[in-house]
This record gives sequence, C-alpha cells and structure tokens, in this order.
Amino acid sequence: MNQALTAPLIYYDLLERPLTALEVYRYLRADAPELSFFNVWQELKTAGTQASFIQEKNGLYCLSGRQKLIAARQKRLKLAQLKWKKLKIIGKYLALVPFLRLVAVTGSLTSCNTTKQSDFDLLVIVKKNRLWLGRLLLTGLVGTLGKRRHENFTQDRICLNCYLTENNLEITAQAKPRDFHSAQEYGRVTPVLEIKPGLYEKFIRANLWLANLDWLEKITGQWQNERIVKKRQGERSNADQVFVSDECLMFHPRSKSDKLMKAFNRKIIM
Repeated sequence: MNQALTAPLIYYDLLERPLTALEVYRYLRADAPELSFFNVWQELKTAGTQASFIQEKNGLYCLSGRQKLIAARQKRLKLAQLKWKKLKIIGKYLALVPFLRLVAVTGSLTSCNTTKQSDFDLLVIVKKNRLWLGRLLLTGLVGTLGKRRHENFTQDRICLNCYLTENNLEITAQAKPRDFHSAQEYGRVTPVLEIKPGLYEKFIRANLWLANLDWLEKITGQWQNERIVKKRQGERSNADQVFVSDECLMFHPRSKSDKLMKAFNRKIIM
C-alpha cells in the first residue's frame, strides 16, 4: 500500500481516530501530489476488502485490529458538537477583550475527536505591539469567567497556548517543531472569532509550510539523527515546548508532540 496513505492512518490511530477516505486525502502531504481523491478511495477500498494492514467499516478506515475506534468516533462526534456550542458562547465574551484580532481552535476539537475531559486549545492573534497587554487582559477575563484551564480542571476550560501578533503571523521553526504533528495540528486551525476581517486567510498564507511540509524526508532524517544522538549523549527529553518573544508566545508544557512523533516515526519506518 502507498506509504503516503498509511501515514495519516498511522498518525490518527495514535490519536484513536479512524478516518474517512476524504480525510485521508485531505491529510496527505506534499510528497503525494499525483494522487487524486479517486486514486486514494480506490486504494483504500481495495486494501479494506483484503483485510490486511487496514480495515473498513461504515466508510471509516482504521488499522487492522482497531475497529473499536469506529464506534468511539460516533460518540466523540456528538460530544464535540456540544463542545463547539459551549465554545461559541464563550467566544462572545472573549470579543470584549481590547487588542484582540482573532481567536482560533487547535487540538482535538478541530477533528471532532474530543473526550468529556477535553479542554479548548486556542490560538490567539492580537494587535501589533500589544502582545503582553492583550495576554494579560485575555487571561484575566478567562479567569474571571472561571474557564481557565488548570492541572486538575480541564473539562471545557480554555487553554491559551499560542499567541501571535497581527504583523507576525508565521509559526516559526523556533517556536514549534515543523513535523507531521505540527502540520496536522495547525493545518486544522478553525477560527471562532475573527475581529479583523481577512486575518485568518493571512495566517494561512503566512504558514504555507503546513501544506508543503516534506514530512517523509524529515521523518527519516529525525529517526536517523536520534539514533546517532542516543549513542553519543543518551536520549534527550523534549516534553516542554515553550517559546517566548515579543511577537510570539507558545506554551505547550509536557507536550505530547515529542512522544507522539516518536511513536509515529517507529510505525512509519516499519
């Protein structure tokens, strides 16, 4: 089976989410430009009937032996719909914050793959030269509403983990690793509140690397590099992804990104 097709299935299996044929097609990376949706659908259909590496049920595809995820997806979809409604209500209050330009969702909610305890991961864009003041005001409002995420309180709470200024919309490699996980996470960014019209479109244009990421080359390179580093220095910890500047704040303490990508790399190379 084409490895370009197996990559989305493997990645989203780690997130316990089966995919439709259209989703597999949407989540392909730039190394498979010659594949049309029909090509993807035909190959998935053939592989699904052969019951080898992947299996299909009710139009959903998952790795072999993971059919239980199909039933779980239906439950999570209904739960996500309720969470979207709650977030839209909260968004009306966030619109009151000065200097705010755009609020968008990242994380599990954008793929309707939430659990009951899931929080709302938000990407925030504020006015030029007002990052710190905008963050202070937004954090204060979220806290006043009793919706700020804490260690033991996550359900339907707000996690403000990414701030950008309107004049600096690119998520740089210094702020966030440019790997398959980041491409998927920020490629699904969904605006909830766009105070400055057209800003979401500008954000997408500023981050074209999300669509052009040559992930297969990076995967094999990272895997080989990690083996070399381990032999020389021992395994490094990369759980905390925190970046601070006057134009970008990125808060992902104890990020699952590193662990997730290591598991993904092992499976994709097998």
